[in-house]
Amino acid sequence: MSESLTLVIETEAGTAIRRIPDASPLPEADTQGHAAEDAIRDAAATWGLPDFVFLPEQQRVGSGVRELGDGLLLVGDHAAVIQAKSRTEPTDNVERELSWLRKNVDKGLKQGSGTVRQLKLTSATMTNARGRTVPVDGKDYTWLTVVIVDHADPPNGFLPPSAPTEVPSVVLLRRDWEFLFDHLRSTRFVLAYLLRAASGGDIVELGDEPRRYHEYALADIAADPDPVHPSVAALAGATPSSAASSSRAPLEPAGHDDHPKHLLFRMLMEDIAKTTVPAEQEPDRLLMLAAIDGMPVEQRTELGATLLRFFASAAAHDGEGTLSHSRTVIPNPGEFTPLLFMVASDLSEIAKDALAIRTHLLHCDFSVAVEEWEHCTVGVMLTPTTMPGRLWDTSTSALWGDPGHSPELLARMRQVVAQAALPPLTAD
Repeated sequence: MSESLTLVIETEAGTAIRRIPDASPLPEADTQGHAAEDAIRDAAATWGLPDFVFLPEQQRVGSGVRELGDGLLLVGDHAAVIQAKSRTEPTDNVERELSWLRKNVDKGLKQGSGTVRQLKLTSATMTNARGRTVPVDGKDYTWLTVVIVDHADPPNGFLPPSAPTEVPSVVLLRRDWEFLFDHLRSTRFVLAYLLRAASGGDIVELGDEPRRYHEYALADIAADPDPVHPSVAALAGATPSSAASSSRAPLEPAGHDDHPKHLLFRMLMEDIAKTTVPAEQEPDRLLMLAAIDGMPVEQRTELGATLLRFFASAAAHDGEGTLSHSRTVIPNPGEFTPLLFMVASDLSEIAKDALAIRTHLLHCDFSVAVEEWEHCTVGVMLTPTTMPGRLWDTSTSALWGDPGHSPELLARMRQVVAQAALPPLTAD
């Protein structure tokens, strides 16, 4: 396994010491190469989400077949081809190991570009780590090649070559791949970071990815927060709201402030991922999950605490009707997509209607404000469950594109929401 790495990080709050653990032990497999591929996909599925991790497939090309990478990551409209290169029986000859790296990394970069080219020419049916199949058309994604090196003792000083085509690329150790997923606990944010690193123009030595990540994290802290976009400010101004700024590369590990509350967010995504839906709706589910995974990593613990507080209030409700609480997340345009989180005291028809209506209003209001409709707005609702072994039931509502609602229908929706928010009448 590659060696552990210790970083000394200077921040305004003082000096921090961060240890990057060794790569995890390889699982059992018929070859070391296959074991490394399994470990790479398992890390992404465990700390990210299995639904975004796709297994390698073979596609017929002329008289032969081509394997479509050693795995894919697909999140929304971004995707990465994974190419794993595992060194068996490494030597202590530095030049020999550097030669192996040059040869195999170059091969991996070319294989990744070839997979992207092939998927853009001919779509394929791919199976994710949840065991579900979806059609993949390469033209629908912004692509990245990620070459992951599994080496017990990689030599110092290896600078990966530039990408051989217009498809950007990153080369990193398996240790560093696991660090990114463990640190961020979000497939979308790992992929966003890798695309940022690949597009930044700074090529770092193999094994230095954690250093580059922390340089980006410190730069994010030093940068002035993006102002709230005027269109979003006008939209949020209609109700009590507060602005929050989050790093694209958070310095602290995900959930460091309260792991159980942070874990609630993953539990919501697992609920949605495990819900039975028709096979033809699987692409829609992936769109919903990708939209939810856009929630900033640094805001997930606070959201978990808020939802638990809402849930305690709803569970204690013993009056008439349905009590509900909600948190709406409205991003700046282009960052992620609007999200609605609700907690209701019971899964009544009123609660279901409220979830659907409020999701539609959020989607339409945001889309009009930013003048862009091609995004997925998601509403998630928790209600007390009657099923043994469950903490709650999870319901969802989602909308993509322009639903064509008339002004009269939107006005009626607003009236329904306003009436539901009024306090109940009491007799004198």
